[in-house]
Amino acid sequence: MSEMTKNEIYAIVCEMLCDAKDLEPDSLNEDLPVKSLKLDSLDYVELMVLVKREFDISLSADMFIQHPDITLGEMCQALEELRK
Repeated sequence: MSEMTKNEIYAIVCEMLCDAKDLEPDSLNEDLPVKSLKLDSLDYVELMVLVKREFDISLSADMFIQHPDITLGEMCQALEELRK
């Protein structure tokens, strides 16, 4: 598994979110709480599936339940740690 930086992961996650929620990339930043994107349960499932496909990481809903105020940057940092 090749190493990927948090910034590379962030870029891919933002692209996925922009596609899924029809957002503009400049509307996202690392300090943005994920919950502010108003994702519904299907969006979270889609995000988990995309993360599995792109990064080979099984992401659970617990990550979002246990960390309701997680930001995009923190989520990407967690994904980077899980890839190691």
